[in-house]
Amino acid sequence: MDFEIPLAHGTWKIERAAEKLAARDALPGANGWDRAAASFRSVYGSGPRDGLLAPAFPTSWMVNARATSRVFQRWLAPPLASHWRTLLQQTSGGAEAWLALPESGRSAVEEAVSALSIDAQGPCAISKALALLVPETVPLMDDAAISFLTGLMPMPATADDPKAPAAVFVPMLDAFASAVLAGEENLIAIARAHTAVPLDAAQVLDRLLWVDSWGHRVLRL
Repeated sequence: MDFEIPLAHGTWKIERAAEKLAARDALPGANGWDRAAASFRSVYGSGPRDGLLAPAFPTSWMVNARATSRVFQRWLAPPLASHWRTLLQQTSGGAEAWLALPESGRSAVEEAVSALSIDAQGPCAISKALALLVPETVPLMDDAAISFLTGLMPMPATADDPKAPAAVFVPMLDAFASAVLAGEENLIAIARAHTAVPLDAAQVLDRLLWVDSWGHRVLRL
């Protein structure tokens, strides 16, 4: 099924979704990361998620996160660990919950992302761990995805040197949440038809966002 999602700078026509998801799923890292996300969800259920940060960090390497083990060590220790707990608390609940979050919660997320942006790591690396534990709200924030969805930065020439600043994190969540809600009915149908790995509507959109913004170059679609 083909459908369009409105964006701030135009529309996004989603087409050949099943084909694109299958092509992405054939990538070993992407497939392993998806399976890890499903495993994490089965563990945390509706309970606390911060106990899974330690395994989530190295799992982020499966989708080419650039953060090093030294960064992970600092993220898990005071005072930075508390900022991860803030992100987990404030971003859980999905698109509607995020868009309804009061200004105090949004400010807390902005402050947490800024504090965690160390050693040249920012939204890209942070999202590649956070999206494992809050998949109903947080997408992968590669520079190409941010550019495609928000227009807040130019389309990058490479995926290997992310430059997105902490300030784009909240606007990216806003744009992603709005896109999920705009296409929710179709995204749910696509998720149900995709049997390789369990996905929800937000995860489907996240995977298609990667393909349409950058992954088509890798997959040659």
